[in-house]
Amino acid sequence: MPRIIGDEACVYNNHFIPSPRGKGVFSTSSWGRQHARLASGDARPQARRGAATLGAVRLAYLSHYFPPETNAPAARVHELSRALVDDGHSVHVITGQPNHPRGVIFPGYRAASVRRELIDGITVHRLPTFPAANRGVALRSLGFMLLPVSQVVFGLTRVPEVDCVFATSPQLLTGVAGLALARARRRPFVLEVRDLWPESIVSVGALPRSHPIVRGLERVERGLYHSAAGIVSVTESFVEHFEAHGVPRARVDVIKNGIDARLFDPTQTPAPLRERLGIVPDALLVLFCGTIGMAHDVGLLARAIAASRGRLDAHVVIVGDGAQRDAVAREIAALDVSDRVHLLPPVAREEVPALLAAADLSAVILRDSPTFAGVLPSKMFEAMAMRCPIVLGVRGEASALLERAGAGLAFTPGDVDALVSTLQQFRALPPARRRELGERGRAFVLAHHDRRAQARALARFLERTIARAS
Repeated sequence: MPRIIGDEACVYNNHFIPSPRGKGVFSTSSWGRQHARLASGDARPQARRGAATLGAVRLAYLSHYFPPETNAPAARVHELSRALVDDGHSVHVITGQPNHPRGVIFPGYRAASVRRELIDGITVHRLPTFPAANRGVALRSLGFMLLPVSQVVFGLTRVPEVDCVFATSPQLLTGVAGLALARARRRPFVLEVRDLWPESIVSVGALPRSHPIVRGLERVERGLYHSAAGIVSVTESFVEHFEAHGVPRARVDVIKNGIDARLFDPTQTPAPLRERLGIVPDALLVLFCGTIGMAHDVGLLARAIAASRGRLDAHVVIVGDGAQRDAVAREIAALDVSDRVHLLPPVAREEVPALLAAADLSAVILRDSPTFAGVLPSKMFEAMAMRCPIVLGVRGEASALLERAGAGLAFTPGDVDALVSTLQQFRALPPARRRELGERGRAFVLAHHDRRAQARALARFLERTIARAS
């Protein structure tokens, strides 16, 4: 029987991640088994023994995504929240019913329901959701608009007293909901910016800059920046963008993407990719694992394999889902490379480390756009944590970080010949040099991108912001 907390059911399941092609090689999520442990007692959790407890912050954290959804935003919200709770803070995540990216509500959830879960000490409030697939402007826009309204109403009527309202963007309307809730509750509002919207929408060609939606989002963006008591950026590159919009540097803190070192443990058993896909031991195994979206030039991997016939013994394994998955599948078929480019369904986040452990290289690729020169894909940190070298097709800050870490090889984004040449270069490296790239990556993320340290930095910034606003 479900445990009842207040007047809402708290239900924990083993969730099945829907596969667009039916049941795939890896399809059963261990989310419910590993991360949905029941908490009870005091609403403000006790700090974990040995944690460096700061002054406890009561936080309302608004997000469009949360596990069992498996994208990078969901992971960031969950892992930062869990680390905050471990250090004695109280976190209420206000989100929707899980449905990303296929627009199908996950088993065990209902689109029209309101429910409360206690997950790793985090109080998670799930609100009615209009599910829409990760494609098509009209339906996605409707889903984006409806959830923020519910977040404001629910946050006003059902969430207990908080010290701060924290909203993560994109999408921008989640930020609008956070601002509205903060003003209604007379609490400071902090905006987290993970991607620059609407700049990213224009960069991937989803809408032209002159489109009324883009113009409207630009006004929303400026309003949020000016109204926020604090802004959290995931990259250094975004800071200049905020300052250009008139945001004082003192109101901005940079807390980059990172890893949960407990989950991304390089000693775990690798997934049996080679055995299941018929990949010989000596072949180079390149993994792309994550969202196959409009910003990700995943088809470049198939084009590189087609161009390398006779020159490179390599296989590419693509694991994920997203707006461009069907287009990538068509490209693989058109290039006749399905024997060496394997497209698999998405997996639960808990299965990603084993996939990385099985790979020789992790591919991190974005389209060649000036906008993406300022991003740091979360896949970089996950691969480094697993001692998996990276082949990187991203300019700017990501390329500089990879060079500083010494954790892989970079190539010019969008350039097929450059990618083939880089794969050949890695193939020629002796095993000791490959291991060195992996070890350097692991040491770098543990030193600079551990979620627990990042959560403490976030808590300090929130405390400063609350103090300024009081």
